[in-house]
Amino acid sequence: MNINVPAQPVFLTMTRADLIKLGYSQSQASRIIKMAKELLLKRGLGWYGKKGVDRVPVEAVDAVLGLKLSQLEGAPSGLSAVKEELS
Repeated sequence: MNINVPAQPVFLTMTRADLIKLGYSQSQASRIIKMAKELLLKRGLGWYGKKGVDRVPVEAVDAVLGLKLSQLEGAPSGLSAVKEELS
């Protein structure tokens, strides 16, 4: 049986700490996670309404930011790629 494991880590979910590693401040990261959770709640995913849930799908963060963090090389250590995308 052959199992293909990607050479670089694949992040399917993201936390506030991951956003901070990408260069966002603590308050920005918290707001982004909160907005992503609100988006997921609107899509009918009630589990994200729980207070202790701090991990959201990268696609939800992508939707909030209007970026494609899920496609960055080496995320979350891809800070330079995020800065290039923003400028």
